[in-house]
Amino acid sequence: MSNLGFSFSLAQLWQVCGGQILLIIAGLALIIADILLLGRDKSSRTGIIGWITIGSLVAIVLHVMFRQWNVEQTGIGGIFSADRFTTFLCAVVIMSGILAALMSLGYLKNNKLPHSEYFILLIFAVYGTVAFIQSVDLLMMFITLEIMSIAVYALAAFIKACRQSQEGAFKYFMLGSFGSAFFLFGMALLYGFTGTVNLSQIAKAISVGGLFHQPAILLALAMLMIGLFFKMAMVPFHMWTPDVYEGSPSVVTGFMATAVKAAAFGVFIKVLFVAFSPLLSTQSGFSATASLVGLEAYWKPVVWWAALLTMFIGNLLAVSQKNVKRMLAYSSVAHAGYMALGILAANAEGRAGILFYLFSYTLMNLGAFGVLYIIDGVERGAQTLGDYKGIGFKYPGLAFLMSLFLVAMAGLPPTADFIAKFYVFSAAIKEGYMLLAALGIMTSVFGLYYYLRVIWMMYMEEPERDVRAGTLTAPTLVAIVVAAIGVIYLGILPEGLATIASAAQAGLAVVF
Repeated sequence: MSNLGFSFSLAQLWQVCGGQILLIIAGLALIIADILLLGRDKSSRTGIIGWITIGSLVAIVLHVMFRQWNVEQTGIGGIFSADRFTTFLCAVVIMSGILAALMSLGYLKNNKLPHSEYFILLIFAVYGTVAFIQSVDLLMMFITLEIMSIAVYALAAFIKACRQSQEGAFKYFMLGSFGSAFFLFGMALLYGFTGTVNLSQIAKAISVGGLFHQPAILLALAMLMIGLFFKMAMVPFHMWTPDVYEGSPSVVTGFMATAVKAAAFGVFIKVLFVAFSPLLSTQSGFSATASLVGLEAYWKPVVWWAALLTMFIGNLLAVSQKNVKRMLAYSSVAHAGYMALGILAANAEGRAGILFYLFSYTLMNLGAFGVLYIIDGVERGAQTLGDYKGIGFKYPGLAFLMSLFLVAMAGLPPTADFIAKFYVFSAAIKEGYMLLAALGIMTSVFGLYYYLRVIWMMYMEEPERDVRAGTLTAPTLVAIVVAAIGVIYLGILPEGLATIASAAQAGLAVVF
């Protein structure tokens, strides 16, 4: 059991927060390196900073995977934890950062954006996301959420000369602030009634004190859920998604759709199951939290309807889109609905299924956006469905990779998303949510239509105009090929990752 006190040693700090420390050091080192390289031309400086970023993230993800997976001290000061659940999600986020950084080298070159600060913002966005995931203290969650958000806002607005980029970033900032305000007010209300912001201590306070039926506690839970629903892009808090995804640089869009979503789902699961469910009841001193099962009658109907609406609206609106990035934005909304089934199931299989889903979704989504930016050439050069007509014959390699990622997102075998959907649907069915699972499977048919429509246009339609793809750089090719191999491998041999995800979800039961 972790010590909930506030005294700690530097060794414990390194053991729990080693990944965060390395990310901060890497970010500061990038700033210093950027200053030292001022004498070089912008393109050369950007390339060097980019490769330092990639090397740093690779070293950090190895540290997280091999040093933090089996740590003895899983929490520090009641603020951060390094349990297996958070370690798995941190690895997913850093992996997303690595793939995004590799693709960004080519993206910045194609779009003539030789600005090295891009990679500095990216690594601090990764830091904020990792710290957000590791937080077990609501106040620290809010602080790290804002660190992550500010960096992502700046990345979304990175194409300064583009009106859509500035507009999308502004909408993201305004609506993101709205979501953060809900989270902050929920936290303040919860603190006022429990006297703590630590998740496990909140669970103990509202169960022992019999507060879980109090309207103020329910209101606090509702506010926290709304704040995180914004980041998860759950209906009806998804309205920012299409404009932000369309306006942001394509690689940044891929990073937002994967790393930010993984962090939001991870924190939502942690808040819901640690503070407002009987998950900790088997731990010594937390047996009274078994009474929190009564809260399920309040939050489960909300998640049920949110999942249903998110699956339906996400898929239905994606069908009507003519812009591929907006289509993928609504697709991202629909995938959030599918993942919500694992939360609703509230069992080990559901939580493990979400982790598997997030890992596979990161591969196929970033891979799709990587191919999209190459076909695009220059941002917004070829993003409409009409631009994809005949691409399969002009650029067969790119068309094949895009087809693979689209088939994966549609959930067809033998791809990773087929297995991911199987896990979350089966977890929901196991808990008796037959109707919702059936409706979810039905919405997948809508998704099958708009994904396959793009493939049809690439191979079965005559081109409407001459589309000139951008340069395919070696780093981007490596990132896309790795993503493609991962999508196929996990669709054929999912047992390894499924076992790791199962072990990771069990880490939630650790008292932080």
